[in-house]
Amino acid sequence: MLDVNKTLSKESQTFLENLRLYLFSSGKKTDAIEDIIEELEVHLFEAECDEKSVEHIIGSSPKEYMKLLSDEMSVDFKGWFKYILMILFGAFSYLIIDKALNGGIEFSFLEIIGYPMAGILSILVYMISFRYMARHKLSMFKQGVILFALGMISIALFAGLIIFSGTHSTTFIKLENTGTIVAVILAISIFILISIWSKTWVSIIIPILLFAPKLLLTNYQGNVNLILSSVITMLGILLYCGYTIRKTKSD
Repeated sequence: MLDVNKTLSKESQTFLENLRLYLFSSGKKTDAIEDIIEELEVHLFEAECDEKSVEHIIGSSPKEYMKLLSDEMSVDFKGWFKYILMILFGAFSYLIIDKALNGGIEFSFLEIIGYPMAGILSILVYMISFRYMARHKLSMFKQGVILFALGMISIALFAGLIIFSGTHSTTFIKLENTGTIVAVILAISIFILISIWSKTWVSIIIPILLFAPKLLLTNYQGNVNLILSSVITMLGILLYCGYTIRKTKSD
């Protein structure tokens, strides 16, 4: 791979980042995306040496080129099926541990059907929004508004499901002591498998930051426990994000 990131113009780097985001959120195969990005890096580098623009290389506007390129590539259904399964299993693992720490694991029939549907709907909304962001020049403020809206939509979907299920549904599955232990072990195993698969620590670090404070602060009751554990969790996530960003830049 040609190391031209430090010499490519800001315009070319932004175009390549947006192209990668657009193709990925269009469901294209990761290896095929990286091959195209690598090839374009070389052509853009050579074009800039001759003082030519991005449009000169791609032969159209970036917006049109992304659409044209995406239409020529096949959708990686198998790969995205694995992503979706991993996300859904990960989300259920969070729910299992959260329920185990808050009174016991039980699910209504509505929750069993509703959580996967809410998860898939959230993923589709994210994919459509990322494609829009990649094809349009948006200010940092507008990008922030879109990302905030996406987060709120996901929270609203799951929160609405929890509230509706609590008032209009009855328990369908309830695990006792042995079942709870087995479910928690499976949930922890899924976090570890996701970490190995993704080659990052994030799927292990985030659950620890979310659940460990609540377990360690059992001497504090009610709102005190909630406030302290929330503060520790937020500080931990901020520190981890800061460390990750710093490490990425140093690499």
